[in-house]
Amino acid sequence: MVELQTRQLMELLKKNDTLKNKGFSISHIQCGRIIIDRAGHVHGIWDYEPDNYVWVSPSSSEPMFRAGDAQSALLYTLVVLGRV
Repeated sequence: MVELQTRQLMELLKKNDTLKNKGFSISHIQCGRIIIDRAGHVHGIWDYEPDNYVWVSPSSSEPMFRAGDAQSALLYTLVVLGRV
């Protein structure tokens, strides 16, 4: 289940033109996390817990936001990274 949820969000993030045009790269690490970085600087991490995607800012060890579905997670990513 976690793998499916992670894959859904990965596809949305990788296909997004705004993120591409701003130079963000999206990578998946073995523990199921999705790392969003630009020029070697991590801007955010998505993880999947039961029933929720959780956003962890690189400046925090605690989740800053929870999203119930991949589309909501994408929208939150665009809002947060739109300021960068």
